[in-house]
Amino acid sequence: MNPELKFHSIVISVTTLIVFTAWTQLANFTATYPALAVFVAGLISLGLYRSLFTLQITLFRRYTFVKKFILGASYMEGTWLGFFVGHEDKIRFLVETFEQDLSELVIRGKVFKEDGTYHCSYISQNATIDVKSGKLSYSYDADSIGNTHINPGLARFDFERESKESPPQRISGYSSDLFHSKKLMAFEEKMSDKTTMETKAAFEKAVVIYEKYKIHTGVSS
Repeated sequence: MNPELKFHSIVISVTTLIVFTAWTQLANFTATYPALAVFVAGLISLGLYRSLFTLQITLFRRYTFVKKFILGASYMEGTWLGFFVGHEDKIRFLVETFEQDLSELVIRGKVFKEDGTYHCSYISQNATIDVKSGKLSYSYDADSIGNTHINPGLARFDFERESKESPPQRISGYSSDLFHSKKLMAFEEKMSDKTTMETKAAFEKAVVIYEKYKIHTGVSS
């Protein structure tokens, strides 16, 4: 089920249950004033729905286990680390944070060179998750130290997951800059549900991931 539909279905179900339960306790009132009862029921339902919606969205944004339950197989929030094979087969290491709301995923990334020095950053605010196909697609704007312009591009990744009902723990795919159409192979793993990680530790773990997957890149060490 779509996460947003799942969210609203829960709110509606709880609202209906509470209103129905309350109305069974007010049988005499509804029998005596049927027209007024319908009006009052509408007001109560609307107010209760808004209250439950506010409560649930607050819990969703504050507690990871609630967000995991609602998002299900589309849950990707956290810190992702990995690497991509850049132009001229240069290895670039990735540190990404995925900030996920009910119907939105914002990806913020930093790229480091092989010696650990900063290379560029990028952001995507229009990521699309296709749970059925197991794919993540997004456009991004990259801001590199060596360029005077913002470089847009596209990225597409395939999920690696235990089942279709499970969120991905690894992704592999490619990115492609608008000004340089070569597809750049990339591998990433999720490190944490948190969206913060100390840069040095993140870079070191990204290097470990590279050692794990470098055999698949076709690039000599």
